[in-house]
Amino acid sequence: MNKRTFLISAVLLFSAAALNAQTTFGTIAGVVRDPGKAPLGGAMITATKLDGNSIRTTFSGSDGIYSFSDVVPGIYKLVAQTEKSGDITVASVEVVTGRATRADILAPSLAPAPAVISSATPAPPVPAPVAVPAAPAADAPTVASNTSATNAANASFIRRLERDIVPQRSASTKEPTDNEVTTASLTPPPASAFDRPSADAPGPDTPSPQAAGAPPAAAAPAAPAAAPVDLATPFAFADFTWMMAVPRNHDSVFDGKYFSGEFRWDTNYIYDLWHPIDHTLDGTTEGTRTGEVVLQALNFGGDFHWDHMQGRVLMQIGGDATAVPRNDASPNVGQWDLANAYRYISEGYAGYHMDVQHGLNIQAGIFMSFIGLFSYYSFDNWTYQPSYVSSNTPWFFNGARAQWFPTNKLKIEPWVINGWQSYGKFNGKPGIGGQILWRPTGNLDFVWNTYALGQDTLNTHRTRLHEDDSFEWKEYENPNKLMHRAAMTFTADIGCETGGGQVVVAGTTPAPQVACFTNHTTGKYAGNPVYAQNFIGAMAYQRFWFDKDKYAFTFGGGWISNPGGYLVLLPPVNGATAISGSPYFTKFGNPGQNFAAYDFQASVDWMPSQFVTWQAGFTQRGANVPYFTGPGGITPPGGNQGAPGSLVYNSDGSLWQPDLRKSERRFIFALMVHL
Repeated sequence: MNKRTFLISAVLLFSAAALNAQTTFGTIAGVVRDPGKAPLGGAMITATKLDGNSIRTTFSGSDGIYSFSDVVPGIYKLVAQTEKSGDITVASVEVVTGRATRADILAPSLAPAPAVISSATPAPPVPAPVAVPAAPAADAPTVASNTSATNAANASFIRRLERDIVPQRSASTKEPTDNEVTTASLTPPPASAFDRPSADAPGPDTPSPQAAGAPPAAAAPAAPAAAPVDLATPFAFADFTWMMAVPRNHDSVFDGKYFSGEFRWDTNYIYDLWHPIDHTLDGTTEGTRTGEVVLQALNFGGDFHWDHMQGRVLMQIGGDATAVPRNDASPNVGQWDLANAYRYISEGYAGYHMDVQHGLNIQAGIFMSFIGLFSYYSFDNWTYQPSYVSSNTPWFFNGARAQWFPTNKLKIEPWVINGWQSYGKFNGKPGIGGQILWRPTGNLDFVWNTYALGQDTLNTHRTRLHEDDSFEWKEYENPNKLMHRAAMTFTADIGCETGGGQVVVAGTTPAPQVACFTNHTTGKYAGNPVYAQNFIGAMAYQRFWFDKDKYAFTFGGGWISNPGGYLVLLPPVNGATAISGSPYFTKFGNPGQNFAAYDFQASVDWMPSQFVTWQAGFTQRGANVPYFTGPGGITPPGGNQGAPGSLVYNSDGSLWQPDLRKSERRFIFALMVHL
């Protein structure tokens, strides 16, 4: 076997296995050459499925090699765009499940090009220019340990699937050596799918049928090669798209050499059975209005990748740009209006990747936290409305983190951050913590999140400690059944606050002192009782998939107990925010006043393609105090009046009261897109 054929085969087999160990998709790979048959780097290759449901883009490396991994089976058209030769079209390439299809591309010359050679079942012949088999020279260069075009595309997609769990494999521009024949530490297969002879192939001493005058025998299709499992890239040894908080896409639309784009759309219609007159939903950041079609979130951006550098930015507009910042009181400390400076950014960070063990990333900016299991992006979740454990714990952190992968199944991620889901820092102490993620098999996921040290309460010094642990288990999978997959999740949280009792602002009353689990009337500060200030909660969900991922059904729910309500989302009565507080809801952050609640959800998904989810669901929630918007609404007559969260009086001098109820029931209809 010649060196280049071996390398292309290894790239094909690696790409086919990297995202789907069960091999339910196919792979396209090959070499782009100029008319002189020299490798042509920097060509942009676009693969378009003829039914129009899938478009993939990548670039050829300096050695001319390109590849598309995890390709949906079907007939594809390839277009290679080059500077000197223009567009080169391969009208028909067939991709078969579990097979690696080789499609070399030759820039046109005066001589007509031969037909495509593929390891998969060939498509009908098409006119030139078409793909041709490579005829490498003996001194053809090998693939470097991090081929710039191939690995940038593959790694960026893996990174989005795992939401920053998988580090990007950096590109390399150095000249390869004879020892660098595979990517990362992947062991190549012993034989290439392109060089394996068929069972009927003649031996060296056997005359060919043509030489003997016999009619030519039909070529037997090559047997599918056993794709090697990628044991180098973290969490690439199995397909984890079944999980909560992980996108279910197997294809990426906007992969590129330097930038991989991302687009998300989240629209909902919430039908609240209380029919509030002001169409206002409270106690959640996953919905803001009722009885209306709402653009909850429109996100656009993506990942920058070059050499060892990393960068991610995802912008947000819609309801989330208002609902999320209003729950952060840290902008009240100091100037420059952090709430408006950051409200349109859901993720924004830069970083650097180092080839230490299975990878080490150092990143700083705004990043997703994964406390509470649910993803910030509804498309990635099993139900639209998360339980309290997720809704009342952080979606994001602002600070720095390291992602260390000592093995391909383990991530250790420490954080140094401004505070608990806060743009700024409340007092003198930053928050510290971290995450440990372990996936021992393709069916199990364990995650441990710990937060400590941060003083995260406005106008007092209370130190917060919180532990959030989850596991997910894929209980069943049989692709030949109508109900072909089942999985479940369980999450438990415990946390508390300690401190307070001192005067922070001159002339004000000392804030009450709090402790984790004990109420008592004696302590460090005479005459100031000590209150229990803690958070205990749990949630569990079960999901079933049907008809090859076209349909799904999920049910589950949870409960919380939060004395003092320091993690309760404040109802926006008369425009109240976490900074203003509200005299109409004194359970928000006030020691000694208990808040307890429950919820359950059920939803049905229709997923006509991997990029689109239509969901219909039902949610019921309840609390021990009036908390949810009732028919009269929580907006004063004529709209908000006075300072945010202030008392409002009627024209007759009586005090206006919001309509808050102890329970709510609502239906949720959502359209969610992820490209």
